[in-house]
Amino acid sequence: MKLIRVHTELGDVHLVSYDKVENNIDIVKIGDKEYVVKYLGPGTRENEYLFEIDGKRYYVIMESDGTLVFNNQDFLRLDRITEIPIKEGERVEEVIKGKEGEVVSPLFGRVVKIRVKEGDAVNKGQPLLSIEAMKAETVISAPIGGIVQKILVKEGQGVKKGDILIVIK
Repeated sequence: MKLIRVHTELGDVHLVSYDKVENNIDIVKIGDKEYVVKYLGPGTRENEYLFEIDGKRYYVIMESDGTLVFNNQDFLRLDRITEIPIKEGERVEEVIKGKEGEVVSPLFGRVVKIRVKEGDAVNKGQPLLSIEAMKAETVISAPIGGIVQKILVKEGQGVKKGDILIVIK
């Protein structure tokens, strides 16, 4: 089994797990949804691949800029993909739960105000900090309720898109 974190160009982060069932067939979980994915082979065009997902056939073109084009109509632009290590015998639910409380920066900028301290209890949606980019201030809110375990940035510090800012447990 493998677990990967997919960052899109829009700043969305998705945790995806996949488990090989048999030759060319994987079970892929994205959030609460589970898909049976069968790799059918290369397509007729350069960088084209054929898949069957839950019985429906798709062809996917992988562009050099990280864009995935599905059946010449839908597309998804990826910023980066990182694999999350899983220890022997560890359940995916435990790993995902550990990553769920990470608050990541959705943009490049500078931290201008931190509104919480380590040990503070926060509610889902509560403002945690502000990031300034190009004279505009963006408020970053808590994705879940919990206790602020670790603050990994300081006021005035520059951050990149995808940097972990705060950990909430």
